[in-house]
Amino acid sequence: MRIATAHLLLNWGVLVVLVAAVLVVRHRSEGQARAPLPPPKVHLSAAQARQWQAFPSYRRIVPVLMYHGVDSADGALSIRTQFFALEMLALKTAGFHAITLDQYISYVNGHRRGLPSKPILLTFDGGRLDTYRAVNNILREYGFHATVFTFAAWPVTNPGFSLTWSELRNMRESGIWSVQEHGGHGREYVIYNAAGGRGGVYAFRRYIRSLSGQGHLESFSSFVARTTSSILWGEHQFAVHIPRYRPLAFAIPEANYGQQQTNDPRIPEFVLPWLRQHFKVVFGGDYLDRGRSRPPHEIRPRFSPTFSYRISVNSKTSLPALNCRLRHWVARTPIWKEYRCLRPGTAREPRMPSPPMPPGGRR
Repeated sequence: MRIATAHLLLNWGVLVVLVAAVLVVRHRSEGQARAPLPPPKVHLSAAQARQWQAFPSYRRIVPVLMYHGVDSADGALSIRTQFFALEMLALKTAGFHAITLDQYISYVNGHRRGLPSKPILLTFDGGRLDTYRAVNNILREYGFHATVFTFAAWPVTNPGFSLTWSELRNMRESGIWSVQEHGGHGREYVIYNAAGGRGGVYAFRRYIRSLSGQGHLESFSSFVARTTSSILWGEHQFAVHIPRYRPLAFAIPEANYGQQQTNDPRIPEFVLPWLRQHFKVVFGGDYLDRGRSRPPHEIRPRFSPTFSYRISVNSKTSLPALNCRLRHWVARTPIWKEYRCLRPGTAREPRMPSPPMPPGGRR
């Protein structure tokens, strides 16, 4: 009897050890599948290096770049890892310093003396796992900082696409990343009419379908309750899951707070002021994506303390075009001239403003 019991216990012990070993192997395998990738080897051509080395010095201006996907495929909202690595090498070659979100907030508030030479802010929308894996070690290699924006619901609802809370915590603790909110419950758009039209989640009153087929728009008060409660819920989730989290910045999904398109003119009058009360910086999209019309609630300059535009970088952004656009930003050239940077073969250097004349009239 004792021998049989001993054999039974031994068999159970072996089974437990085997199960534990399988779980450890699976955990390690999953960890490796989500771990940052080694940076690819890239180099600039001699002509590219000369162009970026000649980038003019500037201070007290901060261009902002916006990325979404960085992975193995080109797309409307993504670029290949190899090209991202080449862009970061170009920025490093030019002497850019990718600053922290805290430094950018100080700049927005008018405290600009502490900025390094050639400051730039790197931002990533969507909280994508593939992007983090592709870019983390590239940023580390060049000593660059970055800010990631994600929806508070996505770490749980989109675990294969999005970063988990554990990964977001590790990113923040690495010193490379600032982690901020892109929204709460996680929809970037809503259906806003019976035809199924889609628009930014913070720009349109939602269309509510009914079984009878007679749908209706949510009331404006319902819009306010829906949007603000979602953002505040998201803020709470960030505070719960990320130690020492501070709600510093918010990137508006679809870059639309109602200033571009909306189905209620009260929306832009409400959304941006509300966001400004809750976050120190509010980020939008690319200022070149604005239409020719001038909606009354649209911010016109590249930068204002109220609303921070960004340069969107995707698969159609060539290295000369990026250089051209950055030169236009720091030279403060009229925005309409910057469209030329996007034309093939026309990415020319804008003239930089002349330095101020010293007393006495001689340089």
